[in-house]
Amino acid sequence: MKQHKLLSVLFAAMLVLAACATPTTEAPKPTEAPKPTAVPAPTTAPAATVAPPPTAAPAATAVPGGPQTLTITLRKGVKWSDGSAFTAKDVVGTWDILWLQKSGNWASLTDVVAKDDTTVEFKVSKPGPAILDAIIRSTVTRPTSIYAKWMDAAAKLRKDNGVADEKKSRDTDDTKKLVADLTALKPAAGVVYGPYNIDPKSVTEAQFTMLKNATGYNADKIDFDKVTVYWGDTAQDMPLYLSKDMDYSSNAYSPANLQAIKAANPDVVVLGGPATNGPGIYFNNDVYPLNKKEVRQVFAYVIDRAENCKVSLGDACRADKYQVGFTDAAVSTWLTADQVTKLKTYDKDLAKAEKILTDIGFKKGADGIWVDDKGKKMEYELIVPADFTEYLASSENVAQQMAKFGIKITVKPYQSAERNAVHKAGKYQISMDIGMRFTYFHPFVSYDYNLRPGIGFKNDPEGKEGERGYNMPYKQKTADGKEVDIKTAVTKMSEGTDANVQKPYVQDVALVFNENLPVVQMFERYLTDPVDLKSRVTGWLPVDDKIYKNNQNNSPVARQFLSGTLKPSATNKAKEFKTSYPYIQPPKANYNLYSTDTVLTNGAVLSNFLYPPFTYYDVNEGKYVAFFAEKWEIK
Repeated sequence: MKQHKLLSVLFAAMLVLAACATPTTEAPKPTEAPKPTAVPAPTTAPAATVAPPPTAAPAATAVPGGPQTLTITLRKGVKWSDGSAFTAKDVVGTWDILWLQKSGNWASLTDVVAKDDTTVEFKVSKPGPAILDAIIRSTVTRPTSIYAKWMDAAAKLRKDNGVADEKKSRDTDDTKKLVADLTALKPAAGVVYGPYNIDPKSVTEAQFTMLKNATGYNADKIDFDKVTVYWGDTAQDMPLYLSKDMDYSSNAYSPANLQAIKAANPDVVVLGGPATNGPGIYFNNDVYPLNKKEVRQVFAYVIDRAENCKVSLGDACRADKYQVGFTDAAVSTWLTADQVTKLKTYDKDLAKAEKILTDIGFKKGADGIWVDDKGKKMEYELIVPADFTEYLASSENVAQQMAKFGIKITVKPYQSAERNAVHKAGKYQISMDIGMRFTYFHPFVSYDYNLRPGIGFKNDPEGKEGERGYNMPYKQKTADGKEVDIKTAVTKMSEGTDANVQKPYVQDVALVFNENLPVVQMFERYLTDPVDLKSRVTGWLPVDDKIYKNNQNNSPVARQFLSGTLKPSATNKAKEFKTSYPYIQPPKANYNLYSTDTVLTNGAVLSNFLYPPFTYYDVNEGKYVAFFAEKWEIK
């Protein structure tokens, strides 16, 4: 399985089902959390993979409040692989179809207009980080030459009935048939604007070939004539690595796998960086004394998170340090240096944990089990999805560490399909689940998930009885006594596109989170991508290069490949790049971007070879950097 599937799901969902929802409302399937695969871990952990937080803040590009216009300037002279020109008409048509399919992104838009062949204006009624990411990074433009029928029909319906009028325009039988015909379309081949396209004659159950698309983006700067994609996961890749027949793969490898690969080929290194997701412990506030912040702080001080990470994922993770509710990689982007120094890092300290409990009237019983101030033993049940192997290992380690301290934890696995229902109903005492997520790079993504109902139904103190999640009140205080309304602050940080305006709200919530610990974040996954530095490919940036601080949604590998940084070795006469992905196999495989069985969607890395994004978000710069687009601005 893909070790970073959580990270690439937004890109893949946009590519195949772009109409489903905005990034903040699109619910991930339970299986989008870590899978029961062999535990991945690199045999070496380059110091560079322990990525320090970035220092650059996102650039302020817009005045907050009220409607704004986001303008994308396209590159001139770009052509699709079928020879047609890539113009603003393709972009507008793509968004017209999204409107036809009831995409939630249109809740933030009033219009998308082609000002000329290379200029597209998005009229944004509700500016925010979600719609920004959807427009300039996540949504893949479709070719008019293939989808003109649907683009034109959608444009007419939108013009005749208005953006918000669903009943008149998008719920009719004719419209439903139009959408059904769109998903049933079977083009003979893919039409792309990237430097490679899939050769339909090459697609088998075992592999396919991407051939150079001479008119595609940056094709003249890339020296590889073809990319061979083998079907498979770790088991299928291992023989290829051992025979030096694989240049790069994003599959999940066990420590033993990586050791064997490096033994067979000393030119292999493991590229790693923050995957910006990981597990956390949720506490039900309806269960006394778990509603006390002191008790939650005790858990944080007792658990050695580095040990917990090690037993769960080996070297393929890093213990969470800052406990602010989102990835450590973004802490210095959003918090001031002074605020960072004041954060509690909750390093293991059993003496401090004991003092916290005794200070609030708890005592240790003769049997070694702590007793709360009401005379009840501190014994709790911790639920965890049985098929989230890393999370199960983490939970069992938590139980062991807490037992030594004198708090008894019983681990209870359950089926992951029940996750949302269980959390919404608050049917647990303690739960191990996704503690933070960064499907696009903004703290709102995590906070809407772990502090509010969001897509995970974690916390809703204003909801109906039986639907309040862990039921922590929205009004909480920071360590210095400032009261913060979490619900309001999280909403405010999602408004507009000026990070400097959003920062105070992010900072307030981060400080509340750090003090009150509604979730104790355990660790963050780190990638383990083996690359062969010499056999067929040269030019890889050093493993300590800052580019590897970016997650797979902003793939460092794709960026190096598409920019022409990577080169064929002198012995690579075929000028071939070899990789792998568990793509859709024949006979299901087709070339319709709106089909769930499209072979044109191959994860967050390889999909970029066919459809490079307008921008990448770079964590080092703290902003979106133009890539396929010439430039973008919002004002």
